[in-house]
Amino acid sequence: MINRLLYSAFAVLGILFASAGAARAWDVQGHVYCAATGLPLQNVTINVSGTTANGSFSASTVTDFNGLYFIFLPDIAGSYSETLDFTALGGATSVFPNPPINFVTTSAAFAVTNDFVVSSPGCQKTACWLTGGGSVVEKTTGLLLATHDSSRSSFGGNVNPGCSPTAGSGGDWNHVDRRDQLHFHGTSIVVDRCGNVDGIPPGSTSPKTNVNFIEFHGTGTLTGIQGNKANYGTVCFQGRGEDRHEPGSGPNSGANTDRYYLRVTDCASGTTLLVLEDPTQPAASNTPAQITTGNLQIHVSSCP
Repeated sequence: MINRLLYSAFAVLGILFASAGAARAWDVQGHVYCAATGLPLQNVTINVSGTTANGSFSASTVTDFNGLYFIFLPDIAGSYSETLDFTALGGATSVFPNPPINFVTTSAAFAVTNDFVVSSPGCQKTACWLTGGGSVVEKTTGLLLATHDSSRSSFGGNVNPGCSPTAGSGGDWNHVDRRDQLHFHGTSIVVDRCGNVDGIPPGSTSPKTNVNFIEFHGTGTLTGIQGNKANYGTVCFQGRGEDRHEPGSGPNSGANTDRYYLRVTDCASGTTLLVLEDPTQPAASNTPAQITTGNLQIHVSSCP
């Protein structure tokens, strides 16, 4: 039954692709990105002009939330020139490749892709903030630890709340490592950057943002719990949260999807005191671990 359904689905797709191939929409498309952040750049005007055997052609569009633009071209061979207008962003200091970009279309090359990387006053560091919490379960050869509480680490709090670096000294983040009986409390936090994870769709939908990861650092305290008398005093840390589950508004909707990384060090020596990262990667890989329960949410509301 499943094979028949798959066959039918592929047959329908084949018809659709065949129809699309017959239509063969001629076009130019691409993305515009910020040089400093690698993030998509919205509200860039794209202008295309040119000539075909049927006469002259011109069209314009504006990049969307994902930095994407798309312009239909005449279904006939032509020669074109593409330029960008950054008036809405206060101009641009550099563009790569440098416009105008000249290109031609033929029956064999009727879909053109031109991407651009831009330095612009409107391309400043994108701000965001983070809320959420959850746990990461220790795995040893694929098996959960046989304890009454198999959560190796639990964590939660906020970073840059309300997109204000002064609110609560930039946030409040707690991380409890039950394996090593340690409690980290981040009390002074600075956001380093917000961006998009490679290999998945950019942004998030719940809430709607144009980014899906946040990286941050700061200082806090690291003390022992459950009989551990350790007290490391003031420590430094780096963290990263990835909001990968979309839509993901429930308290546990990020389970087995969202990812989290934390490294706590001695501020003076740089010695690692506590780390949570992907256990399948080499040590000190700085690769976030997949959370087992909970949800991480990136926000851009109230951000400039």
